[in-house]
Amino acid sequence: MLKFVNREAELWQLKNILGSAPNSVLFVYGPKSSGKSTLMMKISKMYPGDILFYDFRARSPSEVHRVLANQKPSFGTRMRNYLRRKVQKDNIYDGIELTEAQLQQMARGKVDAFAPLINKLKKYKNPVLVLDEIQNLVHSGLDGQELAQLMNFLITITKRLHLAHVIIVTSDCLFIDEIAKKAAMEEAAEYLYVGDLPKSSVIEWMKDEGMSQAMAAKTYSLVGGRPYDLWVIVNHFRATNDINVIETMVRRKSSRVKLTLKSVGAQELRFIRKLAKGPLSITDISKKVMEWAIDNEIAFFDPVNGEVYALSKSMQEALKKV
Repeated sequence: MLKFVNREAELWQLKNILGSAPNSVLFVYGPKSSGKSTLMMKISKMYPGDILFYDFRARSPSEVHRVLANQKPSFGTRMRNYLRRKVQKDNIYDGIELTEAQLQQMARGKVDAFAPLINKLKKYKNPVLVLDEIQNLVHSGLDGQELAQLMNFLITITKRLHLAHVIIVTSDCLFIDEIAKKAAMEEAAEYLYVGDLPKSSVIEWMKDEGMSQAMAAKTYSLVGGRPYDLWVIVNHFRATNDINVIETMVRRKSSRVKLTLKSVGAQELRFIRKLAKGPLSITDISKKVMEWAIDNEIAFFDPVNGEVYALSKSMQEALKKV
């Protein structure tokens, strides 16, 4: 599990948002492996109310009415879940529970796909819905209209009814941009970026692991503050007492990019060479090339700043070798 290092600023912002009345959908976004899910689990265990946590990497609903609703389990299962929450001292639920009859009515279109959830939400204590890696719903088979329907429901329970907070977590910011437009979320959404750790935190962490100042500084200069990359380096350092894995990491990423470029053209190569120098404005990039770079985990799109940059510092170093 990734070490939780210095996310005080993000935690403060989340606590401030969750401490007020629900009024908008919050998008927590950032590159893959930047620590978004770890941050969500941290705040979930600290939050005094009820958390409904949906992990769409493990949950694949193919019908829109099943996205937020679970079939109510047996009495024995409910008791075990209750005791688990007591032992773990948290109020984290897997979803909103409905009876099979209610789910059937929703499936047949006799009742709205989301309306029955509203009364259920009223029974929770200051509920927060966390939808982690929501972009995977596209792979479950939900279409654009169904996703817009879901987003409109989330707007209803936040901005209109002030019934529950909603946090959408994703690394796919093209998805955020598209779904926000479909659901007309311009005035109903806020954004929280979770990216690299600050230099001071990285240096402190590396020194705590036993690295010298010089090794800690080199680590940051080559991989920046990406939590996953740092965790790989720490594990290697613990075993070998060196940080040579950084060169291997950069070389491997460079080779992967070169291989990917074999199947595309000169436009993508020009993009790679520009990206190696720093962030690019989306106005300077074709949508096709941007989607290619994002799909191949080369680049990350920030919808708030309208910029595209290398997925990580180690990726940027790798691009310089292409």
